[in-house]
Amino acid sequence: MEDANELIVFDDLNTEDSDIVFIEQFVQDVVGFSSQYGSDISISYTAYNITGKPSKFPDYGDFPQAFVMRTYGKWWNEAPSRTPSFMPQSLGKIISQDFIDLQFEESVYPFKVSVYETYNPGSVVRIWAADYQNRWRLLWEGEPQHVGHTPRVFSPVIRTINSPTKLLRLEFDHSHLEYYTELDAVLLVGTKEPIATSEEQQVSNYDLIVPNIGKLTSQILQLNIHNIPPQVDIPNSFSSFLDEELPYLLKGTGDGAQINVASNKITPSSRTENFDCLPDETVLKIFGHLSLLSLCRCAQVSRRFHDLATDSLLYTELNLKVYWYCVTAAALQSLSKHCQYLQKLDLSWCGDFNHITSDDFIDFIEECGSQLTHLRLNSCKFVDNPCIVKVAMKCKNLKELGLRNCHNITELGFRSLAVLKNLQYLDLYRTLIDLGPLKAILKSSLQLKHINMGSCVHISSMDEIAQTLATYNKELVSVDFWKTYSLTPIGVRALRKCKKLEEVDLGWCFGVGAPGDSLHSLASGCPSLRKLFLAALRGVTDKDLEPFIDYCPALEQVDLLGVRSITSDVCLKFLTRCSKLRLLDVSFCDQVQDSEVAYWRLVFPHVSIKRSFQHDIVTC
Repeated sequence: MEDANELIVFDDLNTEDSDIVFIEQFVQDVVGFSSQYGSDISISYTAYNITGKPSKFPDYGDFPQAFVMRTYGKWWNEAPSRTPSFMPQSLGKIISQDFIDLQFEESVYPFKVSVYETYNPGSVVRIWAADYQNRWRLLWEGEPQHVGHTPRVFSPVIRTINSPTKLLRLEFDHSHLEYYTELDAVLLVGTKEPIATSEEQQVSNYDLIVPNIGKLTSQILQLNIHNIPPQVDIPNSFSSFLDEELPYLLKGTGDGAQINVASNKITPSSRTENFDCLPDETVLKIFGHLSLLSLCRCAQVSRRFHDLATDSLLYTELNLKVYWYCVTAAALQSLSKHCQYLQKLDLSWCGDFNHITSDDFIDFIEECGSQLTHLRLNSCKFVDNPCIVKVAMKCKNLKELGLRNCHNITELGFRSLAVLKNLQYLDLYRTLIDLGPLKAILKSSLQLKHINMGSCVHISSMDEIAQTLATYNKELVSVDFWKTYSLTPIGVRALRKCKKLEEVDLGWCFGVGAPGDSLHSLASGCPSLRKLFLAALRGVTDKDLEPFIDYCPALEQVDLLGVRSITSDVCLKFLTRCSKLRLLDVSFCDQVQDSEVAYWRLVFPHVSIKRSFQHDIVTC
């Protein structure tokens, strides 16, 4: 990429070399991400806008040239379509909701990473680097920040790693944000040769962490995961633990024995007196509140703890998404021996670089999938047609299936899902599903309550899908048509038959904005609506919105971003007559004045009123 790399020479570092050459690189390519506000057939608000040098910084505001993700704040966790986490005790203090993988032209030893944030900064919580073996190394981790309305270049102090990289991953937590965060660019500064700035840094992180299994086990037993000394790299420690030690530990040990952490041998155990007085059922109840990592630690203490910590009743839910950076085929194989009662599995984000293959997943499902009711495979690149066919054959009780960003599934795989009769939640965001297979799935899923078809641009007629939903899916609670351009008023009008609808997202469905009574039909037929997103429906007028005020008293979230024909009168009616309203977005509504928004915020403090803006910084 032209002009992406620059060389800078420093001679004031405490090194043996007099001159150190630093290479500056902006992003060359985006190789993966979990969500984007924009569409794959557009350039506005898409992930690929983060490539190259900054185009807007130091301007601050809402710019289509930036990378924007789909959620912010608490609102999506309060919507009817929310999905609670499995095994929540494994989540830890810092929870990430989105990621983006960034590729650079040259491999370097990372010295600095700078994130150019141009709107609502403060959501970056982790920065990772992939080493030469495609293992992820944590460069930085921190809680989300409250920064305020100002652009910034976020350059946290990162850890030294002993491998060059040209692939970074950024993780985000938007839960505290007032509005969408926007990123303009990411800069990676590094060197072709490693820099040792102190005696401590001359020893690689990896050597400090895992010089031998015994030492690692000792560290895991003695340390609390939230109180780790700087030299202990828990993500990489846990990666080694899953790959090397977990299979060994789960094999079992002899009666009355424990693992000697110094020699990694089995030796006679002293009795765990504080727990010996407790029945197994009580200890199992206590262990049920532990994270997966903590259960692995407990399995090392004694024979009794090993038997209890690996009891299959503790593995009815399994959240591996939080360990995405180190989950491998070996870890899946080890865990499979204890997951015969597994009901809920989250493998989202896992398995890049063939750490998990299609065959590995198929083997796991064959052994552990018969009782699965919930399966999340969001952004799993290994998922392909054979995986989905195996899921359809083995997981007959499946109620939830998450396949967002799974791009290797074609018609063959999707059609196989029509045999599932119990689906209640189906996430197809940014998949390649087309009309025929989706209609077949809907016709067999009579209990379906939630479906996300956002950015499913291969569906040739969303009107037919809406009509199928109206005919076969009477239990429907939420439907997401985000940026599916084939939906028209015909499809919207059909949805009135889904009487239990509480959430509808028609954002950026340009065909819906045509004049007519389709929105009136939707409002009168679905009086339980709580969330209504109509972003960018530019033909919509006050007359089209007033039926929602009349018929839908439960409305809590209303997004009218870019609905340019509406006036402040209808906005005021939403605020005064919808007593449960908590969110109202009137960004880019041309006939609504900033002064009116400021007044409404004073008079209706219980409603979060959103108003996007742009502010160009004039520089000399």
